[in-house]
Amino acid sequence: MRRIWQFFQFVFVGLGNSIIDLGVFNGLYLLWPTRNVKQLVFYNTIAVGAAILNSYIWNSRWTFRQKRRTRGPGATRQRLLFLMQSLINIVVNDLILGLIAPWIAATHAIPHVLANNIAKLMAMFLASLTSFLMMKLVVFI
Repeated sequence: MRRIWQFFQFVFVGLGNSIIDLGVFNGLYLLWPTRNVKQLVFYNTIAVGAAILNSYIWNSRWTFRQKRRTRGPGATRQRLLFLMQSLINIVVNDLILGLIAPWIAATHAIPHVLANNIAKLMAMFLASLTSFLMMKLVVFI
């Protein structure tokens, strides 16, 4: 039962991360619209970074708090592993967005903004799944 509750805590934190991630991504896009994939990936990197900061705060203090280390070599190791998983999350997220956004937009079946957000949601889902597995099996063990 505890594992199920922990998963739901992670999902709840993930929803908050999603709001931050989508808000920052779309906010940047609204301020500086672009069809340049590299620019979209840059916006995505900033948005994911903001969500990762939120994720660390909530997951370390709530979802995985019983596994959290605050001092000593264990704490340093845990923070480094979290940083490593965060960088992997950003790479996975950026790669998926960078590959899928132009492909969806190329169909011309939907507006460019919607295509970007569909790609963003797919990237967020796959990167979040990767992050959960890494935090559960590597970071907060």
